Amino acid sequence: MEQYDALGDPEKADAIINGNFLADREENGLIVQLYSLGKIYGELYYDPLANKILRYRAFNEIQQLAPYLAHIKFNPR
Repeated sequence: MEQYDALGDPEKADAIINGNFLADREENGLIVQLYSLGKIYGELYYDPLANKILRYRAFNEIQQLAPYLAHIKFNPR
């Protein structure tokens, strides 16, 4: 997390985009994309109407993954 925090704003967004995409969800008309950045996670908040990333954030607390749990699909055998 310290390495991420040391980056400038444009580099923080780039670091998230270059992570491993895990899931997405909808929140208040925005698409929120979740990425894995090794030991931390990053989220991008994208406005599809404006075609623009509005904000991003990184976190390392597992409980903050809870909004994505409902979007995990399992294939029954």
